[in-house]
Amino acid sequence: MHSVLEKTSKALCGYEGKRLAVGLSGGRDSVCLLHAAISCGVVDKANITAIHVHHGLRETADRDMEFCKTLCDRLGVKIVCVAADVKKIARDNGLGIEQAARNVRYGIFYDMIKSGEVDCILTAHHALDNAESVLMHLFRGAGLDGLRGMDSNAIVRPFLDVYPDELDDYVKENGLDYVVDETNLDDDADRNFIRLNVLPLIEKRYAGAVRAINGFSKECGAAVDVLDNLLDEAHITRQGGATIIPDAALSSPLAARYVRYALVDFTLTDVTRAQIESVVALKDGRTGAVAELAHGVKAAREDNSVAIYIPRDKYDGEVELVIGTNYIDGLSVDVKRTKKSPKSIKGGVVDGDKLCGATLRFRRDGDLFKPFGGGTKKLKQYLIDKKIPSRLRDRLPLVCRGNEVLLIVGVEISDGVRVDENTVNTLAVSLRARP
Repeated sequence: MHSVLEKTSKALCGYEGKRLAVGLSGGRDSVCLLHAAISCGVVDKANITAIHVHHGLRETADRDMEFCKTLCDRLGVKIVCVAADVKKIARDNGLGIEQAARNVRYGIFYDMIKSGEVDCILTAHHALDNAESVLMHLFRGAGLDGLRGMDSNAIVRPFLDVYPDELDDYVKENGLDYVVDETNLDDDADRNFIRLNVLPLIEKRYAGAVRAINGFSKECGAAVDVLDNLLDEAHITRQGGATIIPDAALSSPLAARYVRYALVDFTLTDVTRAQIESVVALKDGRTGAVAELAHGVKAAREDNSVAIYIPRDKYDGEVELVIGTNYIDGLSVDVKRTKKSPKSIKGGVVDGDKLCGATLRFRRDGDLFKPFGGGTKKLKQYLIDKKIPSRLRDRLPLVCRGNEVLLIVGVEISDGVRVDENTVNTLAVSLRARP
């Protein structure tokens, strides 16, 4: 049995009976993968589907799609072709073409899994691809996670231990045809630059360098697994749309691992060492200090912790406050008649008649607040004194009349709406918890 078949058979062991989708570009690598998946004897051909993504980037893209259809027809394999306007997607999202194309492909792959059409996706990334990825991550300032290279978790990569010369032999032995992507010879793309310029020089000086890089990446992967098992997941909490990392975690030798673990919530694909270090450094920063991360994600210093979050656009609308449920920008505020004791001012028990003409909105410049039993002050200063994080201040529903804040829902009532001996209409105002 050819080494490619042996390695494919080993990689697919355990996937018997599963519905597999093979990413098929029409190039040498993906053609070999489709043929090997069919031929290795582990998976029934009826359970294999090819996926071809037409990116609309090259004049030969239609040719490639037709080649893939013809190949699958000859092999007796179902094929699904999906077209996408990658240039528009890149433009609309401020991404490079290479990243946008990758996002499109993997989005299609994961959608097929979520929809239940297939159980897993196979891609033809091989040992040289892995070495290229390790170097790209290293040059971009990645940590151990980047140096582990490609993994085979959500996406199955049977060829990670297969080298290009093995694929060339496999093509010759099986008489396989394939198409050539001419853009692979353009070194403008990072991966192509490393493949065409960097690795040949390294291999010329250090024979076997690619295999050495791949061996190193496996060791890094093993080290990452050990370190992750040492993390105390209880340290990481979710609150108000943010992921919170306490100072105890940021002070530990595993601080960088905790940051990476927290960033998973925001699906950051290009997490660099510099970004991680900027988050860890916030531990010693002033309250309110902010670090800008990738894709609009921010990290902010709070009380004994650092919060990672994506800022929400400020909502400037307002609605008339009514008895019942009030909705404002995704939040629900309940106003109900009650006989509850007004002693718990945070519970929002107020004299309902004093809310006449009030509206529900979020904070604005010039808002004033007279807390229960206290003197009038600027709302901003009150929230700072209460140590309410900056990221939450614009998401606190306020019951207001003009620039007078009568109630900060879930926090405190104004002295002006307190229940007294003349109160006949007692209301409880509260923020409905999300299900």
